[in-house]
Amino acid sequence: MSSRLRRLLTLLVAVMAGMAGESLILVRAQVGRFERLLRDDFQVIMFLRDEPTPGQEKILQEKLQALPQVQAALYIPRDEALATLRREDPELVDSITWIGENPLHSAFAVRPTPAGLKSFPQWLAAARGAADWADLRYRPGQARAILQAQLYGHFLSLLLSALLCAVAIILTLALWRMSRPGLWAAVPAIAWSAVGAAAGMALALAAAWPARRYLPWWELPLVSRQLVTWAACACSAGLCSPWKVPDAQA
Repeated sequence: MSSRLRRLLTLLVAVMAGMAGESLILVRAQVGRFERLLRDDFQVIMFLRDEPTPGQEKILQEKLQALPQVQAALYIPRDEALATLRREDPELVDSITWIGENPLHSAFAVRPTPAGLKSFPQWLAAARGAADWADLRYRPGQARAILQAQLYGHFLSLLLSALLCAVAIILTLALWRMSRPGLWAAVPAIAWSAVGAAAGMALALAAAWPARRYLPWWELPLVSRQLVTWAACACSAGLCSPWKVPDAQA
């Protein structure tokens, strides 16, 4: 195999590794950002059956905030709820208040912690027993989407960790089997692979870049993750390249 062909194969392997690594961390970043946006917007509206007496709302708010895995609890008086609804849909308010009475109940907007969302049915059951509620409202589809995003995020993180462990094993075996001259002979291959890995990562990022206009949760991966991915792709492709052995034996 000629030296030029070996360099080309090393470059292609590095480019493919860079594209695969950048694609994985890009998808992981989007899943994480999507999950955070949904989680920050998610809340459970708990309507009180009876109007609280002065000072009772503070007691109920403290009771809700004292529950495990509750991030925040905000009291919403019935008049404030009606005013908010009037701003959003004045025609609906006019149709329900034509008799001159506010039909809405006072409520609490409760936001669970990420740990509470992971065990949402148990969390909801505990919140139901905090007071006498007329109704509890939330978006079941949003709760399912948060849990699915968390699952995908954990799976991608596990996959990235497994790949990094595989790269570490490859590097350890390669360095262990190589003599000192062989190690120095692999330096040009690693440098060549670093260029290919950077090119592959840039290609993957360029292919995904137009999506930022359509995805409100678009987010770039952390610079530290990109550097680790680049270094792992460059070193693994360089040390495993087919042209370092002849160079080491020459």
